[in-house]
Order: sequence, then structure tokens, then C-alpha cells
Amino acid sequence: MISADTNVFVYAADDRETEGRQAVARVVVTTLAQRGQPIALQVVAELLTVLRRRLKLPAHLAGQQTRNIFAIFPNFSYDAGCVEIALAQAAAGRHSYWDALLLAACARAGVTTLLSEDMQDGSVFMGVRIVNPFSPQGLSTPAREMLEL
Repeated sequence: MISADTNVFVYAADDRETEGRQAVARVVVTTLAQRGQPIALQVVAELLTVLRRRLKLPAHLAGQQTRNIFAIFPNFSYDAGCVEIALAQAAAGRHSYWDALLLAACARAGVTTLLSEDMQDGSVFMGVRIVNPFSPQGLSTPAREMLEL
């Protein structure tokens, strides 16, 4: 299974994005949706926050966009074991708490690849491979191959 981090959904929604990330993000989001790939409930919550705070969308628009994503994608969450892992990773300085929590939840849900530009491209955590879908040329080669585009 493949999932995506919050940044992918934010770029898809951000009409101010001028570096081509919006087009790449929209391809990724559309492809994942068509294939019924899941997203973490953490991503849903973070998306709402970013749409409101960074993109400055009115509450009703941010809420509707977030609800649309929530309705389209199957989802998964974290549990107490994921929190323990995230706390340990954060204490060891290996990952931020939120990144470790997302990765632990992905591993628990059976996600094998997380598309994100915010974590180390190519690294693997608990069997979850991080792939940055963005490159200067558009969709990165590893993401293109993984999505079979």
C-alpha cells in the first residue's frame, strides 16, 4: 500500500504553488484515490490545520476540502503502541514526534511506502519507505515507477 503525507495534499490545494508542485501533487492524490489507497487520520487533521493557518482559507472552505479528502480515501489511525514508538523516536532525536507517529501508524496499517518531501527520501522506518514525489523535473522517478505512471 501507498500513502501520502500532509504536504502532498497541501500542495494539491495550494493555488499559490508556482514551482510545479501543485500539478505533481494533484497527479499523486488522484492516482492514490483511484486506487483506493489509504491516508492517516493524522493527515486529515494536519490538512485542516494547514489549510486554515498557512493557506488562510475560511473555516468553511478548509473544512469542506478536508471533508472531501476524508470521504474519498480509506483511512487508518494510530494506537498506543504507535505513540510509544513516536515518543521513543523523538526522545532519541531520530524523527519528530509527528513524523514518527505517522510512520508507526503507516507500518501498523500495512503501508509500505509514504510519499513525503518532509522526511529523508529513500529511508526506511519499520518497513515503510519514504519517497519524495517531487523533483525539479516534476514527478520523481521513484514515485512515477511506484505509481506505475
